Amino acid sequence: MDMAEQSSSTTNIPATTVPTTTVHENRLMVFLNIIAGLRMLVAIALILAPYILRELDFFIAPPFFFTNTVAGVILVAMTAWFAAGDVRRFRNLAIITDLALVLGAVSYLAMYLSPVGAGFQTELLFEFGTYAILALIVAFLLWRAVPQDPSWTDWISEKALTGWERVGQVVYGAFGIISFIAVAGSLIGAFITPNPMASLWTQPVFVAGSAVKIGTLGMLSLAAALNIRKNLKLMTLVIVGHAGSWVVITILAILGYWRFGDYTLTIGDMSFGVSEMMFGAWLLDVVIIAVFGFIQNRANASVVDHVNFFAPFHFRVLEALIETLIEGKDTEGKSSERVAPYQSALNTDVYLSSFHSNRLFLAKLALMGTEYLPLLWFKPPMTWLRPSARHDFIDRRFKHEVLEPPLGYRIMDRIFRGGNALILRTRGPVKPATLDATMNFTDLLEGIMRFDMQMTYLGYYGDDRTWEKDEQGNGIGYVPFSKRPKNFKVVPRRPHPPLEVTLPEDIARHGMDVIHDADVVIIGSGAAGAIMAEQMLKRGRNVLMLERGLYSHPDTFNENEIDMVSRLYSDGALQISQSLRFTILQGSAVGGTTVVNNAVCFDTPEHVVDTWNARNDTPVIDKEKYYESQRVVRERMSIGPIKAGTRTPLDDLLNHGDTKINEGVKRYFENHPELGEYDYNVVEANITDCLGCGYCNIGCKYGRKISMLDEVLPKAQADYGADRFRILSEAEVVHLGTNNGKANEIVVNIRGKRKLVIKDPKTVVVSAGTVASSWLLMRSGIGKNLPVGQGLCFNMGSPLYGWFGEPINAYEGLQIAHYLDIKGKDGFVYETWFNPPLAQALTMPGWLDTHYQNMQRYNEMVAVGVLVGTESNAYIDRALLINGPDVVYKPSPRDLERLLEAFKILGSVLFEAGAKEVFASTRKYHSYTPTNGKAYAQMVVPNDLNHLEALVRSDDDLLLGTGHPQGGNAIGTRPDGPGASVVDERFKVFGYDNLYVCDASVHPTATTVNPQLTVMTLAHYASQFIE
Repeated sequence: MDMAEQSSSTTNIPATTVPTTTVHENRLMVFLNIIAGLRMLVAIALILAPYILRELDFFIAPPFFFTNTVAGVILVAMTAWFAAGDVRRFRNLAIITDLALVLGAVSYLAMYLSPVGAGFQTELLFEFGTYAILALIVAFLLWRAVPQDPSWTDWISEKALTGWERVGQVVYGAFGIISFIAVAGSLIGAFITPNPMASLWTQPVFVAGSAVKIGTLGMLSLAAALNIRKNLKLMTLVIVGHAGSWVVITILAILGYWRFGDYTLTIGDMSFGVSEMMFGAWLLDVVIIAVFGFIQNRANASVVDHVNFFAPFHFRVLEALIETLIEGKDTEGKSSERVAPYQSALNTDVYLSSFHSNRLFLAKLALMGTEYLPLLWFKPPMTWLRPSARHDFIDRRFKHEVLEPPLGYRIMDRIFRGGNALILRTRGPVKPATLDATMNFTDLLEGIMRFDMQMTYLGYYGDDRTWEKDEQGNGIGYVPFSKRPKNFKVVPRRPHPPLEVTLPEDIARHGMDVIHDADVVIIGSGAAGAIMAEQMLKRGRNVLMLERGLYSHPDTFNENEIDMVSRLYSDGALQISQSLRFTILQGSAVGGTTVVNNAVCFDTPEHVVDTWNARNDTPVIDKEKYYESQRVVRERMSIGPIKAGTRTPLDDLLNHGDTKINEGVKRYFENHPELGEYDYNVVEANITDCLGCGYCNIGCKYGRKISMLDEVLPKAQADYGADRFRILSEAEVVHLGTNNGKANEIVVNIRGKRKLVIKDPKTVVVSAGTVASSWLLMRSGIGKNLPVGQGLCFNMGSPLYGWFGEPINAYEGLQIAHYLDIKGKDGFVYETWFNPPLAQALTMPGWLDTHYQNMQRYNEMVAVGVLVGTESNAYIDRALLINGPDVVYKPSPRDLERLLEAFKILGSVLFEAGAKEVFASTRKYHSYTPTNGKAYAQMVVPNDLNHLEALVRSDDDLLLGTGHPQGGNAIGTRPDGPGASVVDERFKVFGYDNLYVCDASVHPTATTVNPQLTVMTLAHYASQFIE
């Protein structure tokens, strides 16, 4: 049996869903869609006919009746089409469609019987017959499709009617009544003789057609007014109807009204020609669209007044998406979902409204794209589709056709790449690599769905109602630290007084606009910035530290992932590469990434420093002094093995999944002596007396992780005083002004609103992190002839999961506990790894039902992360849609080869450990099982490797991410030529006297191992050169 046969899923066949509609409902949907299609073809033909059949007098008539007729045909098509999206939920719309057809039959019959219809008997009779037959068929199908409760409906608040809803009732109701009066007038007028305005009825075919439009609008408006909370959505069709009229009038204005004859409307002493009348009609449509849309929006907002970030439109789209993406059934086929879609959407809104980021609008754009993408396939918007249709659409368009793009996708890919290339070229010269990495149509679909999934999982799995596992096995089986049994005291460690941080409100209260007395300004408060500040203070310098992120005292940290991610991560963890595939996580808080990382520390490999030095004619790093700095930092930060100085037994402290991994590693290397030596051990970290809460990545409330926030910053301030060491939070540096080779001005945005300027600082050290440091130099125009933002590299990571079929509870204990380094396999390392539910859900393999099922096995899984040191082929560019940085990156073939090689070994380790299934976060969901029930290292056998490689042919096929971006401002001895760099051996930017850069951005190549200790060491080492 080969690996393909062992797969527990068939990924090449689109998943089918159980039908949620009856045969009669399906027939009604089909016929409504037929009506919509035929009516739209009629509308197109009507628009073109007057200009094709130029000699035909049939079209000589007041043009507003003609435009209304065309708009009426379009409106009937739209009502039928939207009703077909969900004939249970929108049965009232299907009934209105039938009534519109009845109205059409009555209107044409009335015109046929009227005196003005004498010259158009055939046409009127034909239209009467068409509308009558369609109306009878729809009525019959509605009768056969017995009314049933919809399988899902969007949330309807039970609050009393709001003021805006009452305004809507009055306005929409009045419009509906006026519409019916207008219909009655237009039909009765045909029977009045003599008629002083007889010229209006010269073409009864169009008079009847106009009545269809006006009457249908009236029915929709009255339906909305009579039950405004339930039927407010129908006003969308009223707006669509007027938009259709507006479009038709615009087209005719371009083609010319001459085809409809010369007509003048006289009212008293005023006369209006065709152009004036049609402009009035055009303007009336604009006014109605604006007024009705405004009232609809305000009424929606008054009901869904629980949201702060989303508009009601986005909320409704997300609610429908969550209903689709969270797809859980118990053993009896009943829903096992714990949180209603609207409640999950509200959770997501709380998260997205809790932090500032110029990328947040992308979330709204993703939802807007999701809503309207079905239009490309001639389907109603997403929220109008029935649940099973939404499921099938998402599964097909966002998954299967992304995996195997049809011709249409490939054409759209070329169009999108061409459009992006054109936009990029308008900004200046473009690198071929940039064009190769730009977003295409398939990337867009993936990016939209990635945003959708992130927002869905944030709202659902961030809710503690999803955690507890019941007797039926429903629930993910997570227990927060506060509720776990303990035989030890939980007392926060606070060895230093709290930090004194200048907050935005302090700056406003003191009227602080300009700072003139800055000595050393350090931009960034993370691993590099904090160590640098401490060393500068020791040397007698005064330090002003500027931090973009929030200040949060550890006492305010909690177990709520949504809250902590929004407070502690850059862009709320929304930072992704230009192609929307590669996620880059960086902390943004006082203390930097050290507040949210795992505190794992590795000595800088000697071969890495040798590589950095080899780029230059002379060594750029003094290795002896560098490793002395590393020794000092190790002592300063209390870095050592986790197993030293912590509570026992150790297994209770470490990631509980490590017990399984330990067994797997031992067995695997016993069976594979050819791999040679390996190093497998408990990680070293700047952690003391760990409690094993598992919250390293959302901030350690207990002070056991010796982050910059807990240790270096407060101790430095306590030792040297808050007057010598000032820290400003929510202070984003947006520009460095320079003059004569000196940085003489720093422009700071305080909380994105207030501006603060620092004049004539003596020394400026940029330690804002890899992406932010490079972007700051670039946007300030510094180093235009230097390779600023070039040569980025990463410790690229991707997880591999093992399911063991028994409770493991890997979430308990230290998140990263062991590492594995195979001596003969340079270029990658492994770290055991697990997260609380929300973060784990964002990387969990699977799609729709398979993702939900895997999350239900959350407490029975272990995960191991593979870290590959990438080539330095990435770079930073200005984003297309925002005034911010984009990371342009495409993994090299060598990087992917290393990752696959690492996966094959790791998969075998998991099987040796007893895993029943192993799976990676690939596009094509695929789980592996041991061959013949034995722990067989199947991913090492050459014949089986092709199956894994078939899943990952390019970076498109795998979820990739990093918390360790590096490079962009490489250190070196020359600013140009081979090995060109941005900073010299003294960490000073070439060409500037007082401007330095010191953080991970100065790394010329990736460290492969966790770079935290390397960054701290570089800061200590560099401090001797800062003048």
